[in-house]
Formats: sequence, structure tokens, C-alpha cells
Amino acid sequence: FIDERTQLEKEEMNGKHAFDMLVQDLTAQVEQSETDRGEKAESKAKKLQAKADAEGSLSDTTSTMQADSQYLTDLEGTCGQKASDFEMRQQLRSEEIESIAKAVEILSSGKVAGNAEKHLPSLVQKGTSLAQLRASSSQPQQRAADFLLAQGKRMDSRVLSALAVRVAEDPFSK
Repeated sequence: FIDERTQLEKEEMNGKHAFDMLVQDLTAQVEQSETDRGEKAESKAKKLQAKADAEGSLSDTTSTMQADSQYLTDLEGTCGQKASDFEMRQQLRSEEIESIAKAVEILSSGKVAGNAEKHLPSLVQKGTSLAQLRASSSQPQQRAADFLLAQGKRMDSRVLSALAVRVAEDPFSK
């Protein structure tokens, strides 16, 4: 009987020990699962925050790119207009230079004196500004100034008009 009781007590102790080991193992698994769940929730929150930051950055970058594209379009239009204006001014300047060269040719020509009556009446019919040429036919500088003034009005050039005024005042002073 004692051997049987010892045997049963041994089996009961082994069963209790197995049960305690099972409880301890299950408790450890539950604690590990809760720790893993917490870490995963924290990782998910970080990823969601990173996603929100990236979307915000994307929208900022997109709006900046659109503004830059609009600025580029405006800038290209402005530059094109300025280039066109520059070309027009260059053309006007080349015409002014031709007019100045013609005025210098008139001033340096020996044919200027005495030809006023022959040429001036036909020039008077072209505009009222040329009427001044008839009154100053004896002075070559004045004729050149009047010619520059007429060309300046014809081409709507302030540079030629200003040059005509300067030549009329004193053409050879510096």
C-alpha cells in the first residue's frame, strides 16, 4: 500500500509540476504577445506618421513646382517680349545711324551751297517740319540739323530729334 501511495504521490507531483510548467509557459507567451502587440502598434503609428509627413511634403513640392512652372512661363514671355523690343530698338538705331551718316555727308559735301532753291521746295511738301530748311539754306549745319529733325519725326526717334537740337545749337563743340 505504501508503495502504491508513493507511486501516486510521485505521479501527482509530476502532474502538478507539468501543470505549473504549462501555466508558466502560457503566462510567458501571453506577456510576449502583449509586448509584440505594443511594439507593432508603435511601429504602425510611426509608419502612419511618416506617411502623413511624406504626403504633406509631396503636396508642398507639387504646389511649389506648379508655382515655379508658372513663373518660368511668365519669365519666358517677358524675355521674349524684351528680346523683340531690343531687336526693334536695334533696327531703329541702325536707321538713325544711316540718317546721321547722310547728315554728315550733307555737311561735308561741297554741293550743299547753292542747291537749296532746287531741292527745298519739294521737301517742303512732305511735312511742316521741313519748312525750316528753306529759311536756313545758307547754313549747312542748320540744314543737317533740320534733316535730322525731319528724320527723327518721320521715324519717331527721340535720339535723332535730340541730336538735331544739339547740332543746331553748336555742331562742332564738345
